[in-house]
Amino acid sequence: MLLQPITDHAKIVHYSFNEKASISRKITVIALLSTMAATLQAAGELIPAAGLFISPLATAPAILSMVLSVRYGLLGYLLTLFLLFLIQPNQ
Repeated sequence: MLLQPITDHAKIVHYSFNEKASISRKITVIALLSTMAATLQAAGELIPAAGLFISPLATAPAILSMVLSVRYGLLGYLLTLFLLFLIQPNQ
């Protein structure tokens, strides 16, 4: 099980998320991932020196939400954009 290709693991995660999770759980997970992505992206301005090294990590929650479900991944991406507009309106 450990040496399976990455796509097999992604299929297992995708199936378990779409078939076993309720709609409220799906929305909650995507909202938390979007919040994490927006916080990591905003770290570049909020923490001047270390934030530049933390900011590229914002792609990990976005990729994870796309692996979970394409529909909810796009929703999470839009939510991340709106959260960034709220956090950093001057950028």
